[in-house]
Amino acid sequence: MDSSEDLRAGDVASHGWAHGRLPLPTEGDDWQHFTAAWDDLVPDAYLGPARCRRNRRYGRVLAHRDGTLEPLLGTEFFQSKQINRAFGDQLRVFEPLTDEALTSCRFSEILQESVGLVNEAAGDRDWELGVHFIRVIAEPDEGSEPAPEGRHSDGHEYVAIHLIGRHHCIGGESQVFRRGEERVEHRVTMTEPLEALVLSDTTMEHAVSEIRTEDRSVPGWRDTMIVDFNTVQDLAEVNGRTHSSLQALSLF
Repeated sequence: MDSSEDLRAGDVASHGWAHGRLPLPTEGDDWQHFTAAWDDLVPDAYLGPARCRRNRRYGRVLAHRDGTLEPLLGTEFFQSKQINRAFGDQLRVFEPLTDEALTSCRFSEILQESVGLVNEAAGDRDWELGVHFIRVIAEPDEGSEPAPEGRHSDGHEYVAIHLIGRHHCIGGESQVFRRGEERVEHRVTMTEPLEALVLSDTTMEHAVSEIRTEDRSVPGWRDTMIVDFNTVQDLAEVNGRTHSSLQALSLF
């Protein structure tokens, strides 16, 4: 599939995954303001001996079926060891997304486009979104593994992986597998801003190869925005509700 093609909800519904690009601009002041958030990420404190240097922040958003995006308080993130053999069975608490990132119009637009596509594939519902801003860094003398856990699913219903940008790096090929099958169903090295993979996390698995520096004299990095989708059955049970919208926050 050509990365210039828009993502298609029909591909997610019929195949369990879609590859393409979000139909949003990646030029101008709004985009530059948004992508500057990746320069303000902090080192991931949970990597341990993993062969990865990674900076990140994390946030949670309640996506109402009427299109409203409500920021949620709290940045706790948990996966079982069965889901994540590298970092599972520990409560990870990440540094939150900054106010500048949350109030960026590009942030809201990316979430709205992603939610719209998943709703078209899965049916309209309320979603709790986990939003990861991640920069994986390769040093001149050492590569870095964007996914130290290897081939995996993430323990959600859907996952959207958006490329934000690449800087002086090679590698980072994404592979998509149907759960329980060895054959790679799709492989792609995403290179264009807002090129994305959207996956049914209950039926598909994915992996990504290491990145290395293009120029041995300087570091390289790969920036992504990953969105986890979890169905909300009862809005009253969602922790950290603020009852305000990102659209309203962006007016200030």
